[in-house]
Amino acid sequence: MKVIDNKNKVENSENSHISPVVQHELDFQATRTVFWKSVLFLIIEGVAPFLVLFLLSSPDLKFAHHYEVGVGIGFGLAYIIGVFFLTLLGFIVKGHQADQFIYTTILAWTLYGLYLTGYWWTWDDILYRCLVAFGFLLVSAFFGTFLSVWIRNISGVINLKKIAKNNKQEG
Repeated sequence: MKVIDNKNKVENSENSHISPVVQHELDFQATRTVFWKSVLFLIIEGVAPFLVLFLLSSPDLKFAHHYEVGVGIGFGLAYIIGVFFLTLLGFIVKGHQADQFIYTTILAWTLYGLYLTGYWWTWDDILYRCLVAFGFLLVSAFFGTFLSVWIRNISGVINLKKIAKNNKQEG
């Protein structure tokens, strides 16, 4: 039986009286990012870059420089790619777990949907803008989940190779 310590991933082999269902739940929770840490990383990796993009180039704001639609699409896609790399960097330095890819992908694509619709509709058409953003949200939920599982699997393979290499050097 493994009991998860507060350090998130430190395991002890005590308490063998816990049922397999509870054990499975403990193992699952060890692969999740702590809520407040997740919110902090969402603000750093998704919201802050969006605010920079929105304040500098949104067609909704009078004081921002207005670009053509193609340039706006390019800025938005650069934002999406930047969010991915910021999340990947946070994962590599072990700031959060792989589940953060789900949240940042959904947040980034939803905000991108709101930003992009500003080129066609004003804030008076907020219902249409929200419906388009919701469509982006639905598609990105599937993509974000796939991305999270893919990153977790790659990380697991890399860790197994490190363990095998260490065992080969010791033995």
